[in-house]
Amino acid sequence: MNRWPIVALAVVTYLLSLPMFEPRSFWPVGYVLFVPWLTAVCIAGRPGWVYVISYLLGAGFFLTHLRWLCVTTAPGYLLGSLYLAACFPLGAWPVRHLYRKRQSSVAITFPIVWTALELMRSRGPLNFPWFLVGHSQVRFLTVIQIADVAGAFGVTFVVTMVNGWLVDLLLRPILIWRGGRAKPPRVGPIGTVVMLTVLGATIIYGQVRLGAREAIEGPRVAVLQGDYPLSVGHDPNAPGPTEKRRTYLGLLADAARDAPDLTVLPETPWTMYLNRELRELPSSPIMADLNQDEQRSYLLRAESSRRQHQQFRDLAAQYQSYIVVGSLSEEKQPKGAYPKERRYNSAFVYTPGAKEPARYDKIHLVLFGEYVPFRQSERLFWLYRLLNDGPWNPWGREGYEYSLMAGTEFKTFPIQCRSLGGDAFNFGITICYEDAVPHVFRKFVVDADGNKRAGFMLNISNDGWFGRGSQQAQHLAACAFRAVENRVWIARAVNTGVSGFINSDGSWYGLVGNSSTEPRAGGTGYRTARVMVDPRVTFYSRHGDVFALGCAVLAAAAAVDALFAGLRERRRRAAGKRKAAK
Repeated sequence: MNRWPIVALAVVTYLLSLPMFEPRSFWPVGYVLFVPWLTAVCIAGRPGWVYVISYLLGAGFFLTHLRWLCVTTAPGYLLGSLYLAACFPLGAWPVRHLYRKRQSSVAITFPIVWTALELMRSRGPLNFPWFLVGHSQVRFLTVIQIADVAGAFGVTFVVTMVNGWLVDLLLRPILIWRGGRAKPPRVGPIGTVVMLTVLGATIIYGQVRLGAREAIEGPRVAVLQGDYPLSVGHDPNAPGPTEKRRTYLGLLADAARDAPDLTVLPETPWTMYLNRELRELPSSPIMADLNQDEQRSYLLRAESSRRQHQQFRDLAAQYQSYIVVGSLSEEKQPKGAYPKERRYNSAFVYTPGAKEPARYDKIHLVLFGEYVPFRQSERLFWLYRLLNDGPWNPWGREGYEYSLMAGTEFKTFPIQCRSLGGDAFNFGITICYEDAVPHVFRKFVVDADGNKRAGFMLNISNDGWFGRGSQQAQHLAACAFRAVENRVWIARAVNTGVSGFINSDGSWYGLVGNSSTEPRAGGTGYRTARVMVDPRVTFYSRHGDVFALGCAVLAAAAAVDALFAGLRERRRRAAGKRKAAK
């Protein structure tokens, strides 16, 4: 009945979480992380305190691990952390109910509930698939191989099942010592059997997968990395586009000595527009609808776009290397249309000898970072203006509309490798956080019929918005799970890092920085390596998060049971009070 033991146990769980994630994750802690907190959840006599303290634990957890977001937006950091913190009381509620009212094994109930919660916060407009429990195991390659069946959520399930099993072991002697105030689970032995079966099968499966070598040689790829932290406001001391351009072109020339088949620059390495619509705008009839100042502005941008486009064409031909570069795209709309311009976050693929580059427009935009919701809604347009122009939005000050448009097609691009005598492959490109969202990434790898259409993947990103901290290494770890889930090699080119290569087993190599294997933010340089092409089509690539969805259905049933049990309990108490009053 005392709240202080609950607080103490929650604090222990918080402290255990500190070394859990990259840049130097300590994977064993994942298997005991939740044990103190879950013990309190199950045996505490005052449920109100359980949920309050669980929420505070969640707030401390996310405020600590998400602190890199504060570099860009302090309000977003605070509100995001407080929103995500609800996972802890939402997880405590059905687990506590099933243990105390149904005598269910925590080893069975907790992994189902927590996996469902991770899926829930990884979907929808507020999705944030970061700090998943499974991410803590990124260096334990044997365990994470199960991701090609059940995704990163499957790894979470295994790790949280061990946590629940340890709680089952602790609760029985605790309840005996406390005089049996609550019944121990009737299915405790079943929890042990299930846990040992799941963990054993995971390890055996991982060893088998690690022993399989089916990949063939793919192209030589060079990834370039500048080191340019970014800020929302204007920094007069920050390097300008000219310096960034000079750095990247120098890196491109250095990498050309390795004769790569493909050279990859980050997402928008410097401010530029490369799309044909802008380059050809001066000859468009739309120009007649613009005033002189607008015409002058567009003419200057179109001229700059033509020069940079021609330079990338020339470099691709000179180095005989495909060049992938991130850039903005802008398409001016006819008079009276809204918005006046349609802007995209794009990746351009320059092929040696080709007149025009291929283009991919980013599909999964970052909420508030790249777009403000309700822009296209007639009824809620006022809410868009409130969210865009308010003082809490550093990008929309003075009414500036920075929102981008989303692309619509998951594209792949062909490449012929001169290093392999002209062998051809296909590859896809994810931009920024698209490689952190499992259900988005897999759509690049397989087509509608479940056939593998991307032999390897690229990720271009600009992580300079978050300084030089833990975000960059955590982004790399999230991407590593996409490699396992879909059995693809991934090459990453990221401003401020971490650029490098990821095997289809989730291990990384050739990182830019002081170490080729230890992920650290910062550093300017390039790496060239051969990526491999893994022909295997995984269950996860074809079917996605069916395992996690199954957990969500079971967790929803548990929540409904807990809800109705609570209503029945309140009715019983109310009836008892009425009877006593008579």
